Amino acid sequence: MRDLKNMRAFIVDDDPFWTAILQQLLEGLGFSKISTFESGEACLDHIHLNPGLIFLDYQMGNANGLDVLQQVKAYYPGIEVVFCTALEDLEVAISAIEFGSAEYLLKANATEQALADIIENFQKIHTV
Repeated sequence: MRDLKNMRAFIVDDDPFWTAILQQLLEGLGFSKISTFESGEACLDHIHLNPGLIFLDYQMGNANGLDVLQQVKAYYPGIEVVFCTALEDLEVAISAIEFGSAEYLLKANATEQALADIIENFQKIHTV
């Protein structure tokens, strides 16, 4: 069984406020190995660190999170990706899931309980 809380987690977002909030929530859930990146390119430059979990923003400067998602999944399909966005866009949500994101999280709905539920669902998948 993979315990995601003991694996490295990446937060990929160009908004330092959101990154700080998400990092604090994850630390509250027991994550201790958290790496943050302001761009998809920086994330991909460090993908060799083999994160178990990536929180990936949709809109980052010049990058599109969907493109980064596809590259992450090409590197290793087993990385769990939570696609994070402030936009309620069904087309983007469908694309994210088609490209391999396991979860789609609206930033406005990000609470410690919502994250705990997502992590618990991932843990269940990996215990089957």
